[in-house]
Amino acid sequence: MSFVFFVVRPFLTVTRQPPLTAAILLALASPSFPAWAGQAEDPLKTAVELHDAGKVKEAIAEYDKAIKANPKLAEAFFNRGNAHFDLGQNQQAVKDYSEAIRLNPKDAEAYFNRGNSYRRLKQEAAALGDYTSAIKLNPDDAKSYTNRASIHFDARRYEAALKDQNEALRIDPKDPQHYFNRANSYLALNKNDDAIKDYDAALSRDPKLADAYYNRGIAHADGLKYDNAVRDFDEALKINPKNAEAYYNRGLAKGKLGKYEAAIDDYGEAIRLNPKDAEASFNRGLDYMRVDKNDFAARDLTEVISLQPKHTDAYVYRGLIRVYQNRDKEADADFQKAFQLNPALRKKLEPVIAEARAKAKTSAK
Repeated sequence: MSFVFFVVRPFLTVTRQPPLTAAILLALASPSFPAWAGQAEDPLKTAVELHDAGKVKEAIAEYDKAIKANPKLAEAFFNRGNAHFDLGQNQQAVKDYSEAIRLNPKDAEAYFNRGNSYRRLKQEAAALGDYTSAIKLNPDDAKSYTNRASIHFDARRYEAALKDQNEALRIDPKDPQHYFNRANSYLALNKNDDAIKDYDAALSRDPKLADAYYNRGIAHADGLKYDNAVRDFDEALKINPKNAEAYYNRGLAKGKLGKYEAAIDDYGEAIRLNPKDAEASFNRGLDYMRVDKNDFAARDLTEVISLQPKHTDAYVYRGLIRVYQNRDKEADADFQKAFQLNPALRKKLEPVIAEARAKAKTSAK
């Protein structure tokens, strides 16, 4: 059986944004204990020790004592901000960092940490401003460039992200994460060769970076190098065998290579890991059609329709299958639903349907 109307869904794009993890780890600032003597010093020291021990709530109580004893102690506000951040109390963290900045306007780390709190609060413009302030105060701090680049990347300002990622690499050329982040920007800009070089550099420094294999696989697939893409998805899955997207994309790459049965297996794993993935079911249905397993194909396309009732292509292909199964009334119902969802399809589909009906009659004789 041959169909001329296959529509294979594209490869999933890069879903992993340049992560904040490396830059958002707020190391508790160890106060340098100012020269003044007084009752604020002991609570601050105790607070830091408690915070280091993971007793964050108890540490906040001690920071409160230190601040009450000396309301001008910027370090206490800064570290209490860190404690609130650790507890996910981002509004309180912003207030403390703001007070630390008021008391010490030259504290780059306070701007950086407040920027991280603003990001958690989804106040991207405020975060961007704080990272910029941190960079002005300390232009050789890679993490501020990394996080500012992340905001640009999320906003699809890829050239701006690239500029910051270049600065991060200038400062710290050994960190694989910087190469990974820049590669993502290159990939978003369709500069696949540059992206692959940076993913190579990231992996040479950290062979366990699963996302770099995954995204390099996307880059290879975009360049029609499906064998390379399969190898990269293989490596990503060795490190993270629960990556449904890697199975999905490896299935697409294998399908492009004509390895439909292997692709079907990969879509099956993607569906097992993510049963709500309509696109995996759709593509598996198409590959079942290619290997003449129409009952399985119809089952998958029915699942697609249950998940996405307006999935026009699923109605089209299920209708074609039903033509070959001599279930004409059900086939007509599927085609009519497809035309209802997209009236422009009628003119394109009618000759395809007619050809399918003619082949079905011939094969039935």
